Amino acid sequence: ANFKTCILWCTYFLLLICLCRYTGALLEEEALTKAAENGLSSPEFFELCIWLGSQIKSLCNMEESITATDGVKDVESFQLEISGFLREMACPYSSLVSGDIKDRLREKEDCLKLLYVCVLFQIKDILSKVKNNHVGKSLLTNPLSSDQVERLEKINDALCSEYECRRRMLMKRLDVTVQSFGWSDRAKVKTDEIARIYQPKRYALSPKSTISLAHLLAARQDLSKIIRTSSGSTREKTACAINKVCSLFLLIKFELEL
Repeated sequence: ANFKTCILWCTYFLLLICLCRYTGALLEEEALTKAAENGLSSPEFFELCIWLGSQIKSLCNMEESITATDGVKDVESFQLEISGFLREMACPYSSLVSGDIKDRLREKEDCLKLLYVCVLFQIKDILSKVKNNHVGKSLLTNPLSSDQVERLEKINDALCSEYECRRRMLMKRLDVTVQSFGWSDRAKVKTDEIARIYQPKRYALSPKSTISLAHLLAARQDLSKIIRTSSGSTREKTACAINKVCSLFLLIKFELEL
């Protein structure tokens, strides 16, 4: 179970953070888990394998490749391509490169291993091209015990719940504010245009937090630097006409409350 979890989280967070170019349907943990369970019967899993294969091939000039096929009708040829691709990568998992071709990606664990190998290969190639001090030192210097991990998970769950409540409130305020823009007679004739522009951006916002314990483990020491938003150097880069109006409004509001 720990091995499966490790594979899943490594794959999941690399797709989210390191390989931010991926824009497919498996950016959510639940969707990725379900796709791995369905294996090659999942079109999304097919697409993810093809995408990872194309990224690795372009990075490493590999001879083998994973190409799009006619869905589940051509699963066997797809598996043959994957096996050849993994052999060229020197895949350490024999279950993915040997045995009956039809059984190699039938289990969820094997599907996760496939993603893990592809991800690990990209990590090694990318890290070989950066400087030794590029990543920086870890912010968390002491190893965590299982009890500490469990406690941190509970703390994170509580914080996620709190921030979800705050996000929902802010999103509601955003909806009400945008709706108020349509109260004037001039805006009423542009209701459809406002909705066309606003709704796609609004529905892209999620009240759920994606922060997890993995973010804490991956944090570097540069995150501990606190920069004042009102400092002179910061204000030089953020000052603008709109920002000045907002600052004046907040100042007036503060004085009225006093």
